[in-house]
Amino acid sequence: MLTKDRPPPAPALHNDDPWHALLIGRGRRLDDTTLTELFLGIVTNRQSHAPELANILVNRFGSFAAILSASEQELSGIENIGTHVIPAIRLLQEAALRYNQARMDQADVLSDEPKLLDYLTARLSRENIEQFRILFLRENRTLLADEAQARGTVNHTPVYPREVARRAMELGAQILVLVHNHPSGDPTPSEADLQMTRQVQAAVTLIGVEIADHIIIGNGRHTSFKALDIL
Repeated sequence: MLTKDRPPPAPALHNDDPWHALLIGRGRRLDDTTLTELFLGIVTNRQSHAPELANILVNRFGSFAAILSASEQELSGIENIGTHVIPAIRLLQEAALRYNQARMDQADVLSDEPKLLDYLTARLSRENIEQFRILFLRENRTLLADEAQARGTVNHTPVYPREVARRAMELGAQILVLVHNHPSGDPTPSEADLQMTRQVQAAVTLIGVEIADHIIIGNGRHTSFKALDIL
């Protein structure tokens, strides 16, 4: 009986093969250097070069997650990083951020603080200038939108309370979470942060919108205005 030609079977993966760990859902057991090496092997198609570059990147930035959050300027300073690695890192970072945002879309954003902080930290912790973002929430505290409202300097971001109120009305948001980063790494609120928060709160209160929290993201630390009883 005639049989159709079939492609050769894929090579078997051994139990100690890191690809096997990924395929069976045990990727968490792999260390950051191994994950970085696997990623680089795919992107560069240079398996012999991947281990050395993986060690350089992990030693420089500290973790696989930190590599994804590194700036283009920081990555460009790595010798022999090649032309494809930085765009691939940006793509993987954006995919991770969208995945984390999708996890929040249908859930009560304020009910899982660790998940919210993981998302905000990934967004902002390695930004080298201040960025002011707002999470716009429905009445049931599910996410309507996460938007960057302003980008400033290393220590200041201009925020316009009336624009915040206008955007909340456009989206039909009932609750806001204000978020910004401190590139210095210290999330302690400044007097300007306190004043800006009061001004935004006054503007949105006029249209019946609540500010649930204002979170400042630093380097491995954060400050919650709600936890400090400022809101």
